[in-house]
Amino acid sequence: MFIHVGGKGFGPNSRLQAEIKAKLELTLQRFRARIVRVSAFLEDVNGPKQGLDKSMRLIINIERQPLVVIEDKGETWGSVLDKTAERAAHAVARQLDRLRPKGDRGSRASEVERYLDNKFGYPETN
Repeated sequence: MFIHVGGKGFGPNSRLQAEIKAKLELTLQRFRARIVRVSAFLEDVNGPKQGLDKSMRLIINIERQPLVVIEDKGETWGSVLDKTAERAAHAVARQLDRLRPKGDRGSRASEVERYLDNKFGYPETN
Protein backbone atom coordinates (compact mmCIF):
# COMPACT_ATOMS: atom_id res chain seq x y z
CA MET A 1 0.00 0.00 0.00
CA PHE A 2 1.55 3.27 -1.15
CA ILE A 3 0.54 6.44 0.72
CA HIS A 4 1.00 9.88 -0.85
CA VAL A 5 0.44 13.10 1.10
CA GLY A 6 0.13 16.46 -0.63
CA GLY A 7 -1.20 19.91 0.09
CA LYS A 8 -3.19 22.46 -1.86
CA GLY A 9 -1.61 25.87 -1.58
CA PHE A 10 1.02 24.72 0.93
CA GLY A 11 3.39 21.84 1.51
CA PRO A 12 2.70 19.76 4.64
CA ASN A 13 5.83 19.52 6.80
CA SER A 14 7.60 16.19 7.25
CA ARG A 15 6.21 15.69 10.77
CA LEU A 16 2.62 16.08 9.59
CA GLN A 17 3.26 13.79 6.61
CA ALA A 18 4.75 11.11 8.89
CA GLU A 19 1.80 11.40 11.30
CA ILE A 20 -0.72 11.03 8.45
CA LYS A 21 1.10 8.04 6.93
CA ALA A 22 1.38 6.30 10.32
CA LYS A 23 -2.31 6.83 11.13
CA LEU A 24 -3.49 5.61 7.71
CA GLU A 25 -1.20 2.56 7.79
CA LEU A 26 -2.52 1.64 11.23
CA THR A 27 -6.18 2.23 10.40
CA LEU A 28 -6.13 0.52 6.98
CA GLN A 29 -3.68 -2.25 7.93
CA ARG A 30 -6.22 -5.09 7.64
CA PHE A 31 -6.92 -4.09 4.01
CA ARG A 32 -3.24 -3.72 3.12
CA ALA A 33 -3.25 -6.57 0.58
CA ARG A 34 -6.16 -5.07 -1.39
CA ILE A 35 -5.31 -1.33 -1.30
CA VAL A 36 -2.98 -0.20 -4.05
CA ARG A 37 -2.65 3.48 -3.19
CA VAL A 38 -3.95 6.07 -0.73
CA SER A 39 -3.67 9.75 -1.64
CA ALA A 40 -4.23 12.34 1.09
CA PHE A 41 -4.79 15.94 0.00
CA LEU A 42 -4.73 18.65 2.65
CA GLU A 43 -6.05 22.19 2.41
CA ASP A 44 -5.99 25.01 4.93
CA VAL A 45 -8.93 27.06 3.66
CA ASN A 46 -8.55 30.17 5.85
CA GLY A 47 -4.80 30.09 6.34
CA PRO A 48 -3.77 30.97 9.92
CA LYS A 49 -7.30 32.01 10.95
CA GLN A 50 -9.26 29.85 13.40
CA GLY A 51 -12.34 27.77 12.65
CA LEU A 52 -13.33 24.71 10.66
CA ASP A 53 -10.83 25.37 7.96
CA LYS A 54 -8.62 22.27 7.84
CA SER A 55 -9.80 19.96 5.06
CA MET A 56 -8.57 16.48 4.15
CA ARG A 57 -9.56 14.38 1.15
CA LEU A 58 -8.55 10.72 0.92
CA ILE A 59 -8.67 8.90 -2.39
CA ILE A 60 -8.27 5.15 -1.92
CA ASN A 61 -7.51 2.92 -4.87
CA ILE A 62 -8.57 -0.68 -4.19
CA GLU A 63 -7.47 -3.18 -6.79
CA ARG A 64 -10.15 -3.75 -9.45
CA GLN A 65 -12.69 -1.60 -7.58
CA PRO A 66 -14.07 1.93 -7.92
CA LEU A 67 -12.17 4.64 -6.06
CA VAL A 68 -13.24 5.37 -2.48
CA VAL A 69 -13.23 9.12 -1.73
CA ILE A 70 -13.59 10.50 1.80
CA GLU A 71 -13.52 14.18 2.71
CA ASP A 72 -13.86 15.91 6.07
CA LYS A 73 -13.12 19.24 7.78
CA GLY A 74 -12.11 20.24 11.28
CA GLU A 75 -10.27 22.73 13.46
CA THR A 76 -7.00 20.79 13.76
CA TRP A 77 -5.11 18.39 11.52
CA GLY A 78 -5.26 15.73 14.24
CA SER A 79 -9.05 15.81 14.53
CA VAL A 80 -9.52 15.81 10.76
CA LEU A 81 -7.08 12.92 10.38
CA ASP A 82 -8.82 10.82 13.05
CA LYS A 83 -12.29 11.32 11.55
CA THR A 84 -11.18 10.80 7.97
CA ALA A 85 -9.10 7.69 8.70
CA GLU A 86 -11.97 6.07 10.63
CA ARG A 87 -14.47 6.87 7.88
CA ALA A 88 -12.02 5.49 5.30
CA ALA A 89 -11.72 2.17 7.14
CA HIS A 90 -15.53 1.82 7.23
CA ALA A 91 -15.87 2.74 3.56
CA VAL A 92 -13.19 0.26 2.45
CA ALA A 93 -14.76 -2.48 4.59
CA ARG A 94 -18.16 -1.79 2.98
CA GLN A 95 -16.66 -1.80 -0.50
CA LEU A 96 -14.89 -5.12 0.05
CA ASP A 97 -17.95 -6.62 1.77
CA ARG A 98 -19.92 -6.02 -1.42
CA LEU A 99 -17.56 -8.38 -3.27
CA ARG A 100 -18.36 -11.40 -1.13
CA PRO A 101 -21.32 -13.64 -2.02
CA LYS A 102 -24.41 -12.82 0.01
CA GLY A 103 -24.27 -15.98 2.14
CA ASP A 104 -20.62 -15.48 3.08
CA ARG A 105 -21.06 -12.09 4.69
CA GLY A 106 -20.40 -12.06 8.39
CA SER A 107 -22.00 -8.68 8.80
CA ARG A 108 -24.84 -7.57 11.02
CA ALA A 109 -27.07 -7.32 7.94
CA SER A 110 -26.85 -11.06 7.28
CA GLU A 111 -27.66 -11.78 10.96
CA VAL A 112 -30.80 -9.64 10.64
CA GLU A 113 -31.74 -11.43 7.40
CA ARG A 114 -31.42 -14.84 9.11
CA TYR A 115 -33.49 -13.64 12.06
CA LEU A 116 -36.28 -12.34 9.83
CA ASP A 117 -36.24 -15.49 7.73
CA ASN A 118 -36.63 -17.67 10.85
CA LYS A 119 -39.24 -15.39 12.45
CA PHE A 120 -41.51 -15.44 9.43
CA GLY A 121 -41.20 -19.16 8.76
CA TYR A 122 -38.74 -19.22 5.92
CA PRO A 123 -36.47 -22.27 5.97
CA GLU A 124 -32.82 -21.72 6.86
CA THR A 125 -30.49 -21.97 3.90
CA ASN A 126 -27.38 -22.84 5.95
